[in-house]
Amino acid sequence: MDASFDDREELLRAVWPPDRRPDFWVNGRLSSAALKDKRGLSVDRTFNRSLDDAVAFMRTRLQGRIVVLPVSLCLSVQACLWYRPSAGNAYHSEIHGSETEIELSDVQALLLARAAELVFEPDPSYQV
Repeated sequence: MDASFDDREELLRAVWPPDRRPDFWVNGRLSSAALKDKRGLSVDRTFNRSLDDAVAFMRTRLQGRIVVLPVSLCLSVQACLWYRPSAGNAYHSEIHGSETEIELSDVQALLLARAAELVFEPDPSYQV
């Protein structure tokens, strides 16, 4: 795995459910607020894994809902993708607004939120 991202790859983001972060959801859809982070938007890349395998891996480490964003869409809104593996996660990456701006712009976050697909929702009876 290296720093280049294939257009066919997908990026997964764990997002708190509405009962924990109501500002992250509007009328049942992801809001742009869920994609704003001054430290860089933390995601996992699929790389050579199936979406199901990538979701299963995220579920072992993170809580909440999981949404998916296509790499091609991130590139189409001129976001920058950075491969940032950590000791416990070889798939960890970040989405930045540009090469010089870390946080996504309001427009970038809005366009990505509109296209995000919910791929995992935990059992609502589960309490953190």
